[in-house]
Formats: sequence, structure tokens, C-alpha cells
Amino acid sequence: MSWLFDRISGARRSAPSEAPLAHPPPREVHGSLALAALWQELPPGGRLEVLDLGPPLGANVEFWGEAGARLHVGDLYGSLFAERDGSENESLAEILDLAEEERFDLVLAWDLFNYLSREEIASLADFLRRVCRPGALVFALVAIGKTIPAEPYVFRFAGPESLDYERRGDGEIAAPRWAPAEVAQAMPGFAVRRTFLLRHGVEEYLFARQG
Repeated sequence: MSWLFDRISGARRSAPSEAPLAHPPPREVHGSLALAALWQELPPGGRLEVLDLGPPLGANVEFWGEAGARLHVGDLYGSLFAERDGSENESLAEILDLAEEERFDLVLAWDLFNYLSREEIASLADFLRRVCRPGALVFALVAIGKTIPAEPYVFRFAGPESLDYERRGDGEIAAPRWAPAEVAQAMPGFAVRRTFLLRHGVEEYLFARQG
């Protein structure tokens, strides 16, 4: 899994401090147009299988439980930084603790694309294509500004169409400044279903697995 380690580790090293903030920035709640559209796109009937690539959060577990969905929390970013024996030789399925037969209807990639190269996004997309059912959706947020936090945000559902953004620190790094065409090209096996440009400097994407 070295294709992910170098990029994210470099971003981590550039952060000025891992110590708790004396005055942590306030959490912000923003509406999400992609979430509003997502509920119309998900397949009706049956129990949804959701893969969350963010950290385990009680608010999100509760949200999906009330929606009658089964949530698997992978915590991709956190797992890559955990002290693991032989982690560079592990498959992504092992890092995310996925059973071979698991298949998903929705993947919450959050803002992880901001911390990956285009090749790394393509590798992640290839894995997601294999663990997603045809037509499954991937929800991602891509920054359009010049800088991003040194570590990904922590996202909590504040409602069916809004998200609570929590920063992990005050460090900043350069944003990748992805163009929409670049994001689309970096997701082989997925088609861009919807995009939404939000006022707070985020472009939301809904991808659908093809085939």
C-alpha cells in the first residue's frame, strides 16, 4: 500500500504541530446539495450497505442506524497512520477490515481526494469498483481554494442534507486544485453523476459505478 503512504505522510510531516490547539477553530455546519441529491439516487428498497472512509463517529453510526442502513467504518486516513506490522504489504481490503464478499451501495470518501495524487485516486477507485455494486455511489468533496487543512476534516451528519466540518489542527498545506475533468479522469469505472459548487470553497461530487 505504499502508493498512499508517501503522499499522505508528506502532508502529515508538513503540519506545524500535532499538539492540541489552545484555541481550536469552531466547527462549521454547511448544507450539502450532493446529499440532497443522493437520497434521490440511492436504490429504493432493501437495506443499504454504506462504506465510510472517515473515522468512527457515534453521530454517523446513529444517523445510518436510524436510516436502516448497515455502516462499515474503514477510517482510511487513520488506519494508514496506525502502527501496524507490515502495513505496506497489506491490501486495502485488509487495512479497511473488509470481508471478501462485502459489497456496498454507497461510499463516503469525504475530502480524502484532496490528500491524494491522481494516480492514487485511480488506485483507490479501482479498489472501490471491486467492492461496490453496479450503480453504487461515491460521495466526495474537493477543495477549490489554494490551501487545505494539513489533515482531512472530520465530518458528522448534522441532518440529512447538512454536514458538521471539524478541523483536526491549524496547519495548512497547498491544495491540489483539481479541475473537474481531472477528477473525472482519475475515477476509472465510475461516472460523474452530479457536481455541486458550494459557497465555502468546496465542490461536491457524486460518482456512480458503471457496469
